[in-house]
Amino acid sequence: MPVMAQDAQTTSEALNITEGTKQKAIRITGHGKMKQWIASSLTFLETTDEDRTLVFHTLPPTIDPQATLQQETGKQVSQKSASTSTDLISRLISVVEIIKREYVKNLDAKRSARMIGLHQYNEIGDLEALGASITPLVEEGMDEDTAEAKRSRTIIQALGGKNHPRQSQTPFMRVTLSLYEHPKLIENGATYQPPIKRKMSKSAKTRAKKRVKKAKAADIEMINESTSRDKVGSS
Repeated sequence: MPVMAQDAQTTSEALNITEGTKQKAIRITGHGKMKQWIASSLTFLETTDEDRTLVFHTLPPTIDPQATLQQETGKQVSQKSASTSTDLISRLISVVEIIKREYVKNLDAKRSARMIGLHQYNEIGDLEALGASITPLVEEGMDEDTAEAKRSRTIIQALGGKNHPRQSQTPFMRVTLSLYEHPKLIENGATYQPPIKRKMSKSAKTRAKKRVKKAKAADIEMINESTSRDKVGSS
């Protein structure tokens, strides 16, 4: 692997970013830098007009960020990691709000013809519903026999109707930002927030439409010229 490619991969791993062609997933952490997440996200959205999505989440690293709210993972998650999933929700919201605002500002700066910002889909669930098994702090560091004995006593107590173990829920949040609507996310339990609308004067809107029309005409002309050259070359 080239050195530059290695550096890029290392940087993405350090930022807890998983990037595909049309989707970038970012795990919000306590030590990550918000400025880098925001810059990386805006660059990802601005490099193309294709439908691209950003997924921000507070899920532990052992759980797939694409897991549905009803999906069972069967993954073991430490109590510390589970608590972090809840504690970082406010940080996730801050990152999302900044990106939405900066994206619209960039549209203005580039005099883009796009009149709306990003579509937002919010998902709030709990790790237990995903099938994650939370390892209590008292079990972390225990040898296997001691931990197993503790779990066995808990089960016996529950079956005997005494000292029922407290049923806890560990919330997490996932937010998807996209250039276009994704109704499927709503079907899977997400709530929807419509995009911010840009405020432009009538003359500015007209100029923006003319720029788009001119750009499309230039693309068509380029295609026609390329087709003509191909015909000449084949004759």
